[in-house]
Amino acid sequence: MAARKIELRKLYDETAGIYDRRYAEIQKEKYRLVLKNLPEKVGRILDLGCGTGLLLDDLSKRADIVVGIDASEKMLGAAKARKARAELVLADADHLPFKDASFDCVVSVTLLQNIPEPGTCVDGAARVLKKGGLAVFTTLKRKHSLDDVKGWVESAGMRVAELGEIPESEDVFCVAER
Repeated sequence: MAARKIELRKLYDETAGIYDRRYAEIQKEKYRLVLKNLPEKVGRILDLGCGTGLLLDDLSKRADIVVGIDASEKMLGAAKARKARAELVLADADHLPFKDASFDCVVSVTLLQNIPEPGTCVDGAARVLKKGGLAVFTTLKRKHSLDDVKGWVESAGMRVAELGEIPESEDVFCVAER
């Protein structure tokens, strides 16, 4: 694992107990955007970098099965304590431990700015997404431009359905179709 990933995992392990107090309000607008762009009902949704599971219950209202992955064991512990209705998996978002085309939707909220090679993460998301599936990505606009996100999505073989800045947020977003 790259030194940056080890450093980030440690940071998130250390801040898992205060993450929600610090970031829950900031994340709300991003979550609204994700939910607005997801179908009302799907089979399986993957939340890449699910953290403390703030979004998992809302996702579970839309899907038969929700899987949340995170590289931080303590963040997943917080998600488990929240009793999120999701399967939780300790994994690296760049090396997804799932079969090809195993999810109807993939969401990733403020994860890409923490990945040394965001394009690799987007490639993995595209790999596990079913044909006709939908992915929603957000990332900090001070770290990545709309052109960056569009390039990763298109390079991964997905089509950009919508691209823009999230109002009242510090993020850009992309809705993509496989």
